[in-house]
Amino acid sequence: MKHTESTLAPEPHQATPHRYQIYRQSRNGCHHHHGDSIDSPHDAVALFLTATPLFEGGGLNLWDHREQRAVASAEWKVETTRMGFGVRTRSNVFHDEALAAIAREIAQREALTQVIAMELRMSA
Repeated sequence: MKHTESTLAPEPHQATPHRYQIYRQSRNGCHHHHGDSIDSPHDAVALFLTATPLFEGGGLNLWDHREQRAVASAEWKVETTRMGFGVRTRSNVFHDEALAAIAREIAQREALTQVIAMELRMSA
């Protein structure tokens, strides 16, 4: 029996220095990395939430190198305004519950920061 190794095999877990990477889709369908690779799940989610696509409606994914899968992606839905214009809205989909919890925590913290800033402006 003859064994051959494929050059397409994923890297072993130990060979990947950082766990997470954001990929953005270009118009030709290729995905390009955005920013640096990140080891911290909190930092990876924070960067994913602020990352923008390369073009309107383009794909955006958070990739987990250790699990070799996308753990989050951005979906774009077209909503029609009262004036009849189509507007794309972003919906973040987390395929990992732990990362979804981090995203909710970041959103709550951002909302609290905005409330405090608004109250400070009103009191000044």
